[in-house]
Amino acid sequence: MRLRYGMNPHQAATLGNAPFTVLAGAPSYINILDALTGWQLVREAAERFGVPAAASYKHVSPAGAALGRTAAEAYLRARDADPKSSYGDFVAVSRPVDLELAAVLKRVVSDGIIAPGYDDGVLEILAAKKRGTYLVLGMDPSYEPPADEVREVYGVRLTQERDAAPLPHDLPDDAVLGMIVARYTQSNTVVLVKDGMTIGVGAGQQSRVDCTRLAGEKAALWSAEPLTGVTMVSDGALPFADNVEVAHRYGVTHIVEPGGSIRSDEIAAACAALGITWSATGLRLFRH
Repeated sequence: MRLRYGMNPHQAATLGNAPFTVLAGAPSYINILDALTGWQLVREAAERFGVPAAASYKHVSPAGAALGRTAAEAYLRARDADPKSSYGDFVAVSRPVDLELAAVLKRVVSDGIIAPGYDDGVLEILAAKKRGTYLVLGMDPSYEPPADEVREVYGVRLTQERDAAPLPHDLPDDAVLGMIVARYTQSNTVVLVKDGMTIGVGAGQQSRVDCTRLAGEKAALWSAEPLTGVTMVSDGALPFADNVEVAHRYGVTHIVEPGGSIRSDEIAAACAALGITWSATGLRLFRH
């Protein structure tokens, strides 16, 4: 099918066979990237934790992601992580959309949603958004992607194994959720998690300490009181102890990272000095 446009309006784009159905609206290239990346995140989180998961995507990275007792609660918690960045987001939820979530979506500024189903009456509510242009995608929940993924850049074809590495089972839930979010966020990435929701995502920065600082600044907006009990996940090894010092200022008490860098001993020592638990997983989660 022909898409509305590619990365930019001056670029034509098409879509081949897809594991979803367009139920309302007309997708663009970036809509599809957000939808499929967001779906992978919420599917993995829901399978791991057995509760509804939601993500609020902007430019192929989550502004927020969370677990909840219902799909509506999960999405509200995901959107509340960074409401400014979630303005005009693409929504991904692991459960069918019910009237409760539809009522939430009706009143927020959003571009579209992907979900495994829609209850009676929901599609009519969503299809009316944005003067009838709101994008609604129905995902096939049984779809399994190929083992390899392919990308073409400047006429060069690249093939690699899909990142399906199992995540640790000996870490707290917030640490595992942070790793799932990091897996589907543009690198470099630092994710701050508390009580089953992201409270700060620092994505796409060339300097890792800038990711840490950005995530912390977003988290600091949460409360007038100092934060505590925050888990920080880094998709790559922390290169310098300045990341630990910045994280400590934002209430981080547990840092999870791959480790294995030439300064990992310094990172571990800095964490110990500040009373921060340090977990080296040996698993890098870059996404480019």
